[in-house]
Amino acid sequence: MHSQSPQPPADTEIERRRRDGQYAVLLAAIVLSALAVVAVSLLFPAVGEEGFFTYDSVAPDPKFHWTFLTLVGVMIVGSAVPGGLAALLLVPRRGWEWATAGFSLALVGAALYAVGVGGWAMVYSFAADSTALDPSTARAFVESVNADGFRLFEAAFTGAILVVLGTILMSVGLWRSGNLPKWIIALGVVGAILPLLIGVEGVVGALVESPQAIAGVMTGWYAWKLRHVLRG
Repeated sequence: MHSQSPQPPADTEIERRRRDGQYAVLLAAIVLSALAVVAVSLLFPAVGEEGFFTYDSVAPDPKFHWTFLTLVGVMIVGSAVPGGLAALLLVPRRGWEWATAGFSLALVGAALYAVGVGGWAMVYSFAADSTALDPSTARAFVESVNADGFRLFEAAFTGAILVVLGTILMSVGLWRSGNLPKWIIALGVVGAILPLLIGVEGVVGALVESPQAIAGVMTGWYAWKLRHVLRG
């Protein structure tokens, strides 16, 4: 007698399992990034005069500043990618052009922001932790960097603006799709704009970041909820 080889699972079963797994990972990434955004605001290291990091504010623990700011740059990308993917999945038909353009713009913005924050990490921590510079020289170097605020913040600020514009474009797509409640879309837009107007450090910063974090989690949840309904 010949033993029968096991039959491969049906295509529909594979599709369901694939969607369950991929959408679950996406939702988990969105939740973790939202928690990280709020935590970053609460733990953001103290700055010096006029909102800039100074030699005196970084020197006590330069390695912490380097690690923290580097992780902030990584977190921005880690937040923009899953959030944007959830938006794209929720806009399979009507409004997809807006969502696609917004996602592309937000990715470029997140990359610029990450580069800018990574630059801050290197400049401040290396200046305050260099054996080649004495304290007075290092202090003067940091002050000279802070004096050129345009170049210091150019990449990060440009990136932040592009992320906001990308969020608005994705919101138009989500609005047209009808797959996400309007209040979540509005909350996401408000949450994207607020950090540009109000500082993002401490408890106030955490409150400012909360609307966008909540909107992101809800967007991920609706993508998960509709995972077997949405079709390209």
